[in-house]
Amino acid sequence: MWDVIVIGSGIGGLTSAGLLAGVGDKKVLVLEKHSEPGGLTHVFRRDGASWDVGLHYIGNVGPDSKTRQLFDWLSYGKLQWNKLPDDFDRFIYPDFQFNVPSDPALYKARLIARFPAEARAIKRYFRDINLCSLWATMGFVRAFVPLKVAPIVGVLQRLTSRKSLQTTQQYMEKNFRSPLLRALLVSQWGDYGVPPANSAFAIHAQIVKHYLNGAWYPQGGAGRIARTFEKRIESRGGAVRVCQQATEIVLEEGRAVGVKVIDRRGPEPREVIYRAPTIISNIGLENTFQSLLPTDGEIGSKTAAIREWIERLKGNGISAVTLYLRLKAPVSTLGVQGENYWINTCTDHGDLRLHSASLMKGHPTQIYVSFPSAKAGDDRFHTAEIISFVLPDAFSAWQNTPKGQRGHAYAAQKKQVAEGLLQLAEVSLPGLTQLVSYYELSTPLTMEHYTSHPRGGFYGLPATPERYSTYLLGPTTPIAGLYISGTDAGCLGIVGALMGGVGAAAQAMGARGYPLIQAALKEPLPPLPTYPLPAEKQRAELINKTQLTATIWHLYFELDSPLAAFEPGQFGRLRVADYEWRDYSIMRAEDRRIEFVIDTRTGGDGSVFVKQASVGLQTEIELPLGHYALVKNAKRKVFIATGTGIAPFLPMFNQLTQEGTINTAELLFGCPTWVDDITRHFSPLPPTKTLCLSRVDVVPDGAFKGRVTDALNGLHFDPATTDFYVCGSAAMVMDCQVLLEEKGAKNIFIERY
Repeated sequence: MWDVIVIGSGIGGLTSAGLLAGVGDKKVLVLEKHSEPGGLTHVFRRDGASWDVGLHYIGNVGPDSKTRQLFDWLSYGKLQWNKLPDDFDRFIYPDFQFNVPSDPALYKARLIARFPAEARAIKRYFRDINLCSLWATMGFVRAFVPLKVAPIVGVLQRLTSRKSLQTTQQYMEKNFRSPLLRALLVSQWGDYGVPPANSAFAIHAQIVKHYLNGAWYPQGGAGRIARTFEKRIESRGGAVRVCQQATEIVLEEGRAVGVKVIDRRGPEPREVIYRAPTIISNIGLENTFQSLLPTDGEIGSKTAAIREWIERLKGNGISAVTLYLRLKAPVSTLGVQGENYWINTCTDHGDLRLHSASLMKGHPTQIYVSFPSAKAGDDRFHTAEIISFVLPDAFSAWQNTPKGQRGHAYAAQKKQVAEGLLQLAEVSLPGLTQLVSYYELSTPLTMEHYTSHPRGGFYGLPATPERYSTYLLGPTTPIAGLYISGTDAGCLGIVGALMGGVGAAAQAMGARGYPLIQAALKEPLPPLPTYPLPAEKQRAELINKTQLTATIWHLYFELDSPLAAFEPGQFGRLRVADYEWRDYSIMRAEDRRIEFVIDTRTGGDGSVFVKQASVGLQTEIELPLGHYALVKNAKRKVFIATGTGIAPFLPMFNQLTQEGTINTAELLFGCPTWVDDITRHFSPLPPTKTLCLSRVDVVPDGAFKGRVTDALNGLHFDPATTDFYVCGSAAMVMDCQVLLEEKGAKNIFIERY
């Protein structure tokens, strides 16, 4: 039994959980569908490099700000911040560029210098930004101030409601004559995800106000947020549990008392019910009220108004595509210091349908470019991201296809979009294309797969005037014991979701909740306590370490207790540094003994950990995780691996041997030279093995001279009766997938490093 259950480990959910644990002394369970905690603050990695998926920069986290105070408290002061360059945003149009400074007075002066005829309107704009931002903030505060104070806040709100509830476009057209100035001032509408014609001026004001004093980014990357916050939760006996897909909020006598989930951590999915007297949903109003709760009967009647309101609002939602780039050299070679680029081919921010259609043809009209590695302060890897908004139905042709098996047409469409994004970025950042060594594109289908955001929504419910004019927003619900956290309880964006988490925690603690939170934030930060690990994690001691090649190591760990269950192909998550965890495929699992094969060539935190680790070292591990597994059938199975990509296949080969079907399998293994062939250290292997050597002049008998993709290109197979399993570097996996799809392969199961 738990005191509180939080559905979703995005920043709003983690904030609620951390406050309830630290202030309310509650035992909190956080449930996360993905295998990685953090929601849109999590990062993903390829060959050592990492990219953020939702946090690109944050305002108002200077050392003395209230937001920084909250981040510091939730993380025990372990979350550090890097400030972006003083000119942190660059708005780029044909023949015109404007740099946004980290100073409101300088911002105003630059605008007036460029548009002197609009000086009075510009000064009024900055006054209105402050006024309407305050209006929006008061609307949120009303949700958890004392009842006798709420009417006063409401009266103050009404004084500026008309200006706040007009659309951003209406405000611009009413107050400015210059079309270029109007376009310039709304250039960052992507920060709130609703075009000027549909967005409430209140949200525009909040976002502009949020960044008036500059922008920051977490040192070490956005993934540090979840890893530092979880300490608060765990220190009170709580846990952040991944691979938990919520399917239902359990109700008894009209009250929320638990959550039913599909637990996907083990070899087979299983249904589990977790119980608690307080439930907080951090997965959005639409998912909560239309998927996890009944839509009929007494509960349906109580939530009917909310569901009708959701239906009206969600039509204005949009999604995005993101192109993730691995670069060969620092972006400083392009003159970039970590600032953001908003690049536009015209001054029209209006017709999103036209933009979406043009994007799909490889001709985007608006993009946002940022550089995670430069912002995080990590000079070991060099990365960039290009984002462009798109209508949710742009990829609807592949809506019901499984991830990784969407076929050649989907891959071709992604390639066309990716090339268009890169071409537009190249116009303002000449030389960027030459720096790219690897890329991959995410689509609205990717977003929906990992986050369950309906239609791949990039934000919560759209910030239209209708959203801001209703009192249905906020952390409370018509269901006793159920609260809402995140952006739909607060405001859009990372800090908006953070404040939604504060609101949910305050309400869940009762009338004195908010004052208790405020008092706790003012206290000196205590030292990080020691505490027992949650059930999801174990202590692991390194008992043996063997070097197989110049960069590849075979490691044996012993756990505190035996591993309950393991499916060949799953992975374990090792803590390799403070607040840094890395995923490695499990080579072998037997009782308390776990084995990994790890490559250190990337030079990241995991590489440093492995190189420096000595026998007797103790760390933490979470396992088993992941869904990469053999499909049980009688088909021909072709395994394709390079380097340590062989790791998840080794237990699969053992499984096939035990089943007597190893003869249905064959292996294509790639490495530079014969001495890099680590397969000779392991057995069993498929009877048919092709060793592909890419950096030799002469190959031994039976080996293939060239890359695995070259060998694969000459492979004859029947698409209907052949399954392909591919694991290795991200670039190699992508190349194999494209090649196989072009040759008609239907079943391709991939695992990227």
